[in-house]
Amino acid sequence: MTDSFQGFGAESFQFFRELARNNNKPWFDAHRDVYEEHVTGAFRGLLAALEPALMELHPHFETAGKTNGNFSRINRDIRFSKDKSPYKSNYYLRVYDGRRLPKTDGCLYAGLSADCLTVGFCTYGTWGRGPRSALETVFRPRFAKERPIFDTLLQEIVSRGRYETYWYRQEKRDWVQRPGLPRREEDWVTLQGWVVRKAFDPAAKGLGTQAFAAKVEKLFRHLYPLYAFTSLAGPQWRKAISGRA
Repeated sequence: MTDSFQGFGAESFQFFRELARNNNKPWFDAHRDVYEEHVTGAFRGLLAALEPALMELHPHFETAGKTNGNFSRINRDIRFSKDKSPYKSNYYLRVYDGRRLPKTDGCLYAGLSADCLTVGFCTYGTWGRGPRSALETVFRPRFAKERPIFDTLLQEIVSRGRYETYWYRQEKRDWVQRPGLPRREEDWVTLQGWVVRKAFDPAAKGLGTQAFAAKVEKLFRHLYPLYAFTSLAGPQWRKAISGRA
């Protein structure tokens, strides 16, 4: 593990708590050094620490560290939003196949907000805008053909209570979040987003240390078969989940 990652300390969470009370450019500019050290700096260090393991999992994972690629933007797009606050209340590291766009691939991710840090896997549809996503082109047909393998992965990875999971679908023009796993086959083939994650509160043991990178690596390795099943288009997905299903 590289020394560039020092963990997520109290300052990382405090930044977002204070941002919630002061969501304006003058405050942000005055606290930019905290943001760059304890938010973006922490995430960049984490990516550097994880890069060797990520390349071992999948050689096409994107690790260049670009904003709007591996890293989310803190600035909100307020052009068409009623909420004109300029900054988001969270920040994310996303690991995805660099041959796809971030919005069209599933991903392994870590996210930070005022209340917690989460580590997980997610996949989303593209709502018919632009290129179709892996959820639509890979997962849906593979689910239909390989349902027993997918059920085994769910049992091995998700169904033992280690992770929180929820899914999304558009219902009557509203973006609706449903807890747990879909219960019906039709829900699996029509969902438009699925998240499997583990949440750490700010007082979690080891969160503010270099050793936390090893915990994230372990979780990414554990969740990688879900990414492989839902996102890898070629036959290598079978090798990626070998020994798990």
